[in-house]
Amino acid sequence: MYKSLTIGGSEYRLEYSVEAALYSDCVTNLMGIMTDMEMAENDKDIKKMLSGMSNIPSVALSVFYAGLMQAHGNHEEGDGKVPDIQTAKRLLSNYIMEHKGEDTGNFYGVMNMCVEQMGEDGFFELIGLDSIVNPTTKKQKKVPTDHQKASAK
Repeated sequence: MYKSLTIGGSEYRLEYSVEAALYSDCVTNLMGIMTDMEMAENDKDIKKMLSGMSNIPSVALSVFYAGLMQAHGNHEEGDGKVPDIQTAKRLLSNYIMEHKGEDTGNFYGVMNMCVEQMGEDGFFELIGLDSIVNPTTKKQKKVPTDHQKASAK
């Protein structure tokens, strides 16, 4: 699955699969801001929360670029339209300008759009994050009790 975007009259695809997973800045930056914001909220630390929010533009850029890599990166399967992060930065800037006043017309909105697409594409499962964040609780084995003595009443 992917999300189609029109930027400057051209079509682009946001897709979070292997190329995005291999782009470590995407995973590092996204997990960094999520943990920073969670810790700030738990500690009720406004200064830490504002510090985390100041990273939103750079995180938005890295996850945006990661989403463009599969279809538009400079590799065998990509069309080469987005060969580097500088190109992605120009596209992101154009996208924000074209969507001013809309939910995705700012860095936070773009970051949310990308995270939602990551969920739809199964990105968190692909990188193994779902098993780290939501480990399956192991069921205790049932031990037969038919060999034990009956308790006195």
